Amino acid sequence: MDYWTEGNRAFAFWDEDEYFYPATIVALDGEDIFIRFDTGEEEWTNADYLEEFIVEVDDEVECKSTQDNLYYDVTVLDVDGDRVEVEYEDETSEWSTLSRLRFFVDES
Repeated sequence: MDYWTEGNRAFAFWDEDEYFYPATIVALDGEDIFIRFDTGEEEWTNADYLEEFIVEVDDEVECKSTQDNLYYDVTVLDVDGDRVEVEYEDETSEWSTLSRLRFFVDES
């Protein structure tokens, strides 16, 4: 089965800040994949710039805080469907959603 099909969720690379953000695959045209980020932006990309939409316990990502809407480093404590419990570096935790996560891939 090909994971990159219309309607599937993915983490997609955003060129402006080089992070991966949640997105939905809207259309396919050969190797080209049209995506819509959860923020509403849309663009054509390809599979090289997508990651599977999977978050697991102990993953280290960044989460947009519900307190101030800024991104902070977090560790995933629990995943329940689209909800995710994260722990901040100060050891506080909160439930959030997958759409508030992002991550950076260091290619070096």
